[in-house]
Amino acid sequence: MLPTRPAALAALLLLAAAGPASAAVPSQLGDEELRFTVLKDGDEVGHHTLSIHPGSDSTRVDVDTKVVVKVAFVAVYRFEHQGHETWKNGRLVALSSKTHDDGTDHVLKVAAGPNDLEVTGDGSTHELPATTIPASLWNPATIHQGTLMNTLDGHMMTVSVADLGQDTVTVRGQPEAAHHYALTGDLDRELWYDARGTLVRVRFKAKDDSEILYVLGD
Repeated sequence: MLPTRPAALAALLLLAAAGPASAAVPSQLGDEELRFTVLKDGDEVGHHTLSIHPGSDSTRVDVDTKVVVKVAFVAVYRFEHQGHETWKNGRLVALSSKTHDDGTDHVLKVAAGPNDLEVTGDGSTHELPATTIPASLWNPATIHQGTLMNTLDGHMMTVSVADLGQDTVTVRGQPEAAHHYALTGDLDRELWYDARGTLVRVRFKAKDDSEILYVLGD
């Protein structure tokens, strides 16, 4: 079972509520690993793991996703993604990711400049505001954004957020209260965060109209 840190995560929620410039990762959090099972129309097809590692002056977040869809024991779709984020003083200061999306490869590098983020995605370089948040979704400040950075190639995505209220979802095999939000626009995702600000569930439609569900387990 993952450790609980209500005070620290409550602080994160309060900071996130102030808006994008105040999105923060409090250094007092201990190491935490969130392991999600990925389901496609109810069938297990992979995993999505978020590992959070606070340090003395920065926090590292590692993301690992692997999805393989098979038909008659033959793989018909593969998605693999490894990402590494570094946060300092409440802002993203570095991000790197490598992605294999069913035959298409992406490489992303992000570094904080004096006044912005310098983004190189798939060989193309551009700048984004220093307060930009990546669409890795674990940060509850996500729900206060109008734009998010794509974590595959670094392009900016415009989103709208709808508050769908309180809900009850299964977390680590047990029913738990969580707040439900819907992102729409350039990224369509339903998100659930528990009272501590932890992402506990993600749902969206795949290109073939199947339902993809990330369920937090032990």
